[in-house]
Amino acid sequence: MTTSPAVPESIKIVIDTLKDKKVENLVVLDVTGLVPYTDYFIIGSGNSSTHVQSLADSIAKLIKIPNVGGVRIESDQSANWILIDGGDFVLHMFQPKARKFYNLEDLWEDAKTVEV
Repeated sequence: MTTSPAVPESIKIVIDTLKDKKVENLVVLDVTGLVPYTDYFIIGSGNSSTHVQSLADSIAKLIKIPNVGGVRIESDQSANWILIDGGDFVLHMFQPKARKFYNLEDLWEDAKTVEV
């Protein structure tokens, strides 16, 4: 499947990068108008802490702005979850148990799901 045409090119690049890294259960939510700080939540899973970290690292590297510094990343120490603030998107990467616990898809059920 491909992303819907309304999705900005920057989001499509993030999605393609995650797919190349074998992200699992990828969901993109359009939260435009629901939250003031971003337009999309990109939610995915990795099968281990190493996989989750690799997924997050690939996106952090992708969006790092030269000569400005790093990107804003939050996580727990064992990479059960990692959050990256990408400006027009927030990336949420989880191991399966953490994803089930946080249950973002149900929490943001009013958001439109973007086809990926």
